[in-house]
Amino acid sequence: MIAVVTTARPTLEQLKTRLGHLVPSVFAERVYRSSTPKYANESDLLTGEGSKLNGGRWNPVGATVVYASLTPEAAMAETLAHHRYYGISVEDAMPRTFVAIRASLTAVVDFRQGLVRQRIQVSLDRILTVDWRKEVRAGREPITHSIGRAALEIGLEGIIVPSAADPNGHNLLVFPENLQSASEFQLLNPDRL
Repeated sequence: MIAVVTTARPTLEQLKTRLGHLVPSVFAERVYRSSTPKYANESDLLTGEGSKLNGGRWNPVGATVVYASLTPEAAMAETLAHHRYYGISVEDAMPRTFVAIRASLTAVVDFRQGLVRQRIQVSLDRILTVDWRKEVRAGREPITHSIGRAALEIGLEGIIVPSAADPNGHNLLVFPENLQSASEFQLLNPDRL
């Protein structure tokens, strides 16, 4: 007899409960975003409206998230991975505008920590390998969407997640509607745009 190992995925409610039991940390660093020149302005870059309208790896359509990377290299890798997925040439993905953002948040969960992934019972491999676009097209919610929704719904300001595009990179996802009054998420050098 062959034993079958199932890897049941946690429900949204389970994720919310598990994330809610974690103690969020403070995050205060510079982060980076890549944008098309059309949206490279102070009023568009930090709203999350693009992800709300189109969805993303960590959020379904309708959930507002600002995607940023911890390094400019990861921001570029994320941009190129998106375009390559759809068969868009690198040349056609250009030009891009890169911006730096001051992020000082008080309620962030860091998925770089194995203990965090262990507590919510989702492996790094599952996070990195899910083809979220394929899952959405098939009418299923990808695990990354479930994690993002859970984090948003329990009131986290952000989560730090591994980059699927850059093996050494990480991204900060910020939920603008959850930003607390003591927190800061501000574009640096907006006068240069």
